[in-house]
Amino acid sequence: MTMDENEHQLLAVGLPETGKTSFIHAVDDLLQSPPTPEALRCYGLARDRSYLERDKASFRAGKKLVHTERSLQDPAPELWFEDPSTGRRGRLFLPDLRGEIFQDQWTDRRWTESFRDDLKTISGALVFVRADTPASNQELLGQMANWGPTDAKPAPWDPKKASPQVQLVDVLQFIGTQGQISRPLRVAVLISAWDTVGKPADLQPKNPNEFLAREWSLLDQYLRSNAETYVTKVYGVSALGGTEDELKELSRLPPQDRVNLVEDMRSSKDLTRPLRWLLKLD
Repeated sequence: MTMDENEHQLLAVGLPETGKTSFIHAVDDLLQSPPTPEALRCYGLARDRSYLERDKASFRAGKKLVHTERSLQDPAPELWFEDPSTGRRGRLFLPDLRGEIFQDQWTDRRWTESFRDDLKTISGALVFVRADTPASNQELLGQMANWGPTDAKPAPWDPKKASPQVQLVDVLQFIGTQGQISRPLRVAVLISAWDTVGKPADLQPKNPNEFLAREWSLLDQYLRSNAETYVTKVYGVSALGGTEDELKELSRLPPQDRVNLVEDMRSSKDLTRPLRWLLKLD
């Protein structure tokens, strides 16, 4: 490692199926084909790319990726980046942990020692939510609305059916209170499947900040009220470019042309912008 290289480890947090794997693949491709002159770019490839290369063909073809099959002991995807404006280089480690690991943290109220120790070294965190998934359990709200006399035996409570944002806030609270993280820790909230926002008859806010405040209000309020622990920036992200049906047509385009990032109301093809902010390169 040369004098101007640094190692950075980011934590990717999200419940199952929130877009972590697709984002990592998209960033890997963008580093190799930078969308703008100022975007981060790769200066080499890590020696062990087995995990990234396993699903690369499927990602580039616009196919839905298989469920992440990694454990805490597996080596994290390693991306080598260079900042063209300063010449600074770094090696970025982005552990693609299964969403169930965070869900189990919520249900079991514990984590592994290795995960706890890894928190000491992270430079920032990426928190993933989906634009096309409700933050609350609407089906449970419907059951409550129809509450009335019944002879039916109530179903046992399953913690995994709790509101997604309740689970996510609890995970972040666990990290903030029990983890030995640097404070305040930079957190980039990535609202994946952003391509679904703005569809016909869609009334959701088109600004990611406003979207989070309205659709994921508990998460938004938690992050805002804990500024001593977390400093937050919100992005809308489309790592695939469209829905599964739309990708049949979009897959004709290179992956770097399908992606989209929205910061405030500014649109860009540069998915490395959240990484620049987390690593304090801007």
